[in-house]
Amino acid sequence: MPSLTGKRPGLLRKAKGVENRHGHPDPDSCQDHIVRLLPLIDLKSDEESQMPLSMDDLRRLAQGEDIPLPRELFASPQPRLWADDPDLRRAFNWLKGFMGADWERRRIVAFARLHASALGINQGDEKGRFYDPDDMIGWYLFQAEAVLDHLWNVEPMYASRIVPVLQSIGRSLPLLLSAAGLDDRVKRLVGSERKQPNGGLFELLVAAAYLRRRARVSFRKEPRNAKSHDLDVIIGDVAYAVECKRMETSKYGEDERMQMRVLWDPASDLISALGRSAFGNVDFKVPISDVHNHYLIGKAQEWLASRMPSILWDDDIGSGVVGDMDLEPLQTALQDGEILAAGSLAIKLLTGRYRRHESHLQAIKFSSESSPRYMSECEQASILRWKCSADASVNAKAKDVVAKLAQALDQLPGDRPGIVHIGLEAVEGDASEAARIERVLASLERFDPKEKPLEFVYVHYFIPDSPPEGSFEFEERVDWRRITGNGVRPLKPETLIV
Repeated sequence: MPSLTGKRPGLLRKAKGVENRHGHPDPDSCQDHIVRLLPLIDLKSDEESQMPLSMDDLRRLAQGEDIPLPRELFASPQPRLWADDPDLRRAFNWLKGFMGADWERRRIVAFARLHASALGINQGDEKGRFYDPDDMIGWYLFQAEAVLDHLWNVEPMYASRIVPVLQSIGRSLPLLLSAAGLDDRVKRLVGSERKQPNGGLFELLVAAAYLRRRARVSFRKEPRNAKSHDLDVIIGDVAYAVECKRMETSKYGEDERMQMRVLWDPASDLISALGRSAFGNVDFKVPISDVHNHYLIGKAQEWLASRMPSILWDDDIGSGVVGDMDLEPLQTALQDGEILAAGSLAIKLLTGRYRRHESHLQAIKFSSESSPRYMSECEQASILRWKCSADASVNAKAKDVVAKLAQALDQLPGDRPGIVHIGLEAVEGDASEAARIERVLASLERFDPKEKPLEFVYVHYFIPDSPPEGSFEFEERVDWRRITGNGVRPLKPETLIV
């Protein structure tokens, strides 16, 4: 892959696009589009990343008590012990400014919720989420500030998803400030859209990409009781209507994860009650919704009754293994310092490997010293690695993208060329995502814009990762398709995070 001359060091890029229905292939359109951000910070539980609050105070705060918080809780040590990030700080300060004095309250709520989950206090959330779903933008900015100033509050998985996005916005902020309607858009982002800020952030990324192309960009006001596109973009003498659709996590995928808890929790509880530590790995051949609720506990009971170290199976429902798990690699690593309990390093030490975006369910009995999120000793653990290879599962996730495109088409006008950008996180596992991308591209080839002058569709796949070695990695793949017309491709390069 060619390195980007004159761009940030450590970034690599390729591109991919295909002419559809009209014209010849663009000479730049025959590569994959990938961006990688190399390590940003090193997340360790050592003296530079210790949280200055006692365990008792954390518990009281998580239970809703009003306690005095030390000033250093959200401040970086002096002198600083890790590098600053000007782009991230620029975006953080700008977005925080639209919250005004309310930021202090929202930050404390985010902090309390993060640690309440680690303490087993669910605050009425049956899913046990470690963030407030009613203020996702507050959670995002809390993670950005944690990376900048208080590493003890970083949640690596979520930080890997949001920090690169905010870095990109920070780099492009001088350009974004020239766009008409920007302030109103951001006010909605941190206010009425606080529950679902991904759409607004995606619009900022798309607008910045066109501004880098020296286009004139305007954010359209949100109409009442009417459908409209998001951006007016003028390139040269051509005026485009641009619609941005940021997909949330696939509903089908979320339903799978919820059902997996139903399938595995009874087996995990049984194993834990017997004082055993166990590892399981299963690949389902049928949709998870078709698996009967006793399937996995039946396999666990069969293993326990066999008195064997492990058992293998392969039947019409799935194939897998369940057996004893060796805690020694984790316990040896804990002698050198605490480890984040819900992190990728713990997964690697428990299962012997780490591959990004593999799905796991884990239950760990551990002791903590400085923070309930970090373990200093581990007594018992059970972990299940799972995936679903059923065609129906892959096809259902691909259909989500096509449905978004149909929604976007409805919001485009009929009197000017249109462009649609669809953004999604590709976090269902590399093999599953590769199959989904293949199906999405095939669907785009067949897409009928009806009477609308839709010229181009861009699909942006965001691929975050928080590997065991620490820090974050981020990749972006972009696929584009010409749907109608024969004009010049309006956006090149196509990446949004670079």
